Amino acid sequence: MLEQTILPAYASRSDIKRVLFVGCAPYTQHYSELFSEREYWTIDPVPRRRRHGGTRHIVDRLENLGSHAQPAYFDLILCNGVLGWGLNALDSAEAAFATCHRHLREGGELVVGWNDVPPRNRVPPDEVLALQRFERFVFAPLQAARLRIDAPQRHVFDFYRKGAGARNHLKNGLQVMANKDI
Repeated sequence: MLEQTILPAYASRSDIKRVLFVGCAPYTQHYSELFSEREYWTIDPVPRRRRHGGTRHIVDRLENLGSHAQPAYFDLILCNGVLGWGLNALDSAEAAFATCHRHLREGGELVVGWNDVPPRNRVPPDEVLALQRFERFVFAPLQAARLRIDAPQRHVFDFYRKGAGARNHLKNGLQVMANKDI
C-alpha cells in the first residue's frame, strides 16, 4: 500500500516540495527515487541506518527535529513503522508528534503507519494528544482517513493535516472520520 499507492500519490503532487521520511531500513532506501524532484529528507537515530536514508539524512530522534530544521519547513512527514518500533512510550510519542506539528507548514500532511498488534500498539495514535492538534482527512487515492490492512501485523495508516486551529473532530464523544478496512 505504501509503495504502490501512498508514496506515488504524494510524489505526483506539485504542492509537496519538502518531504521528511522517519525511520530508515533497507526497504526504504529507494524511496528517495520517487521524490527525486523534491527536497527529500530522512531521519533515524541509529547511525548505521544512514546508508538507507536520503542524501539529506539526519542522525537523531524525531523529537529533536528542531535542532535540524526550521518550523513549518516540511510539506509532508511520513512516519511509517516508527510508532511501536522506537516510539514506544506515550511521552516520546507526544514529543515526536508535537515536533511534527511544529515542523509542518499550514496544510502540510502527516502519515502515521503503525501495527495494531501487541506489543507494537502499546501507544495507540488515538491516545496521543499531540495528534489531536491535526485534522484527520480523507486521503483521496484511498478514500479513507484511516486504512486498516487485513494482514497478520494489522498495519494501519492514519492521515493528518495541519490546519489553522486544527483539532480532532468529535461528535457525541466519537471520532468522525472515514475508515476503511482492506
